[in-house]
Amino acid sequence: MKILLTRPIHDSIITSRTLSQIGIETLIVPFLEVSSVKYQELKISKSDYIMFTSKNAVNFFKFEKQFQNNLVFSVGSETKKILQEKGFKNIINADENLEKLLILSKKQLKKGDVIIHPTYKNSNPKIRKFFLSLGCKYFVFKCYSSKMICRNNDKLILFMKNSKKSMIAFYSPLTARSFVNQIQKMNLIKFCKDKSFVVISNKVKEEITKLGKLSVYVARKPNQKEMLELMKEKFQLGKKIG
Repeated sequence: MKILLTRPIHDSIITSRTLSQIGIETLIVPFLEVSSVKYQELKISKSDYIMFTSKNAVNFFKFEKQFQNNLVFSVGSETKKILQEKGFKNIINADENLEKLLILSKKQLKKGDVIIHPTYKNSNPKIRKFFLSLGCKYFVFKCYSSKMICRNNDKLILFMKNSKKSMIAFYSPLTARSFVNQIQKMNLIKFCKDKSFVVISNKVKEEITKLGKLSVYVARKPNQKEMLELMKEKFQLGKKIG
């Protein structure tokens, strides 16, 4: 059994190396490309909150040492880990999802507080509405880009047509959406039925099931550790059956 890794190239290489150590063969076909963008640095006061909803935002945000004492909201264990490596100590983290983080942040905030949100979007009306309802000031700014891609069509076609009883892993809704778009465009939907899909959350599952009724397995928790455990579990099961 082979596992198709769909994350951006850097993340896929790391995951591939981890899986290869336990004898699992992988194929890398990125469906998402992330890159830095130039932005005007914001003036952040010591009392402002900084919110990170992905590890990419942490990686591409330009940090200054004086930010390290600010209280930070974050989503995901990987995001929290990178923040800690960069010296942040005051972190409120929700490993589950953004909705959970907003609930946690509501307990911390008071009217007039300022939230700074580095992300890949120029705006986020849903989050903005939430913070404005609390009487807070919310500023979003784009510090990186996230682009849906597929530059390896030949590799994808060969994998979908020839790799039966194989597995495909997804870590984000946007990556899954990019995959779905490409599969529909290339008329490869029928080849999805003999594949197992391993996804990090139910939101990702919702994207994949747009292709129809498929074998989709969701990680127990939305993090890299649980994704690896799920892939190993399904790999071992596939070996016994096959």
